[in-house]
Amino acid sequence: MRGRFDLARLEQAAADHTGLDDFGGDEWREPFARLVDAANTDARLSETGRAISALQFHDRLVNRLEIQDHLRGHPEIHDQVIEAPLILATLPRTGQTAAGWLLDRDPANRSLLRWFAKRPCPPPDPGTNGVDPRIVRERAMIAAMPPELLDMHLSDAEEPDECHWLLSNDFRVPHEIYSMHVPGYYRWVRDDPGIRQTYEYYATQLRLLQSRLSPARWVLKNSPHLLYLDALHAVVPDAIFVQFHRDPAKVLASNCRLSMLLRTMYSDDVDATEVGESMLALLTDYVERVMAFRAAGTSRPWIDIRFRDFVTDPLREIERIYDEAGFALPAAARDAMAQWVRDHPRTDLRRAKPADLAPYGLDPARVRAAFADYADAFAVEADGI
Repeated sequence: MRGRFDLARLEQAAADHTGLDDFGGDEWREPFARLVDAANTDARLSETGRAISALQFHDRLVNRLEIQDHLRGHPEIHDQVIEAPLILATLPRTGQTAAGWLLDRDPANRSLLRWFAKRPCPPPDPGTNGVDPRIVRERAMIAAMPPELLDMHLSDAEEPDECHWLLSNDFRVPHEIYSMHVPGYYRWVRDDPGIRQTYEYYATQLRLLQSRLSPARWVLKNSPHLLYLDALHAVVPDAIFVQFHRDPAKVLASNCRLSMLLRTMYSDDVDATEVGESMLALLTDYVERVMAFRAAGTSRPWIDIRFRDFVTDPLREIERIYDEAGFALPAAARDAMAQWVRDHPRTDLRRAKPADLAPYGLDPARVRAAFADYADAFAVEADGI
């Protein structure tokens, strides 16, 4: 695909694909226009990057059309209640994906599985999921991902994934900074007062997705939630939050490696130093926002987990989450979790390497200073894990 992305053509293509024309209000149009403009002017997309972005824009627009159509036919969905979800709201690369997969072994929990998180309509139905073409599509997409990316991040069509897939359908997507050079768009969406509307739409999608499922509590995970905890708390005021804590230098180095992998999928012009600065800005924004929210004391008490402890004994830390949340952990669910741990052994901690920030032009002393308040507040040690 050559040339610039055109808003009208993107919308028309989605309408032609679905035979629908109601995207649900107009609040999403400004963030969509800003994101497309950033992709056109700042992202330095390769032909492959343009193709990936075109598919993502198309999928999000199709999702909006299908969601609006389904809600029109099923207005009772708006009456669905989201009861006390468990939300892993934590810095990325701190164990939340593995924790989410473990928690999904308990039938009392309900997770955002990747195949329907990316394409919510029709909502999942236990009687028909086995032949759902969205599962086949997502398996193929994962199989096409670079092996280096799959080594860094657990991915499976039928396993839990991130809330950002739902948030993306409203086009306020700060995590685009991982895959594209879009600093202006990131700063705008980080501070956009319209984010409350995005979270109301997010909650509507959760209601839609649970409408055909048996009663269970949501277990949700998403690092970008850290930027918008006030908006998230407004739509799920009884949420139970979990935060994992890891050496910030290691978190930053791991995020830089991940962003470099993603950026090279989208562009042939990737600056490692710029990636380092982007990830440092993102993570310090995350830390600043979560510390402010927690200091305000408006939510239920948070559950804190040390990454080292989770890597050393995952099941023990999951049991601690259950205990502090007041959940019962049935023996069968615990056994299923224990089997998952046996099937997914972690690398020996003695092989862990110090954070290597040099490839990204980052000075370790500057990084330590940037996260000093967070490290002091939560007694996070520079343990190299």
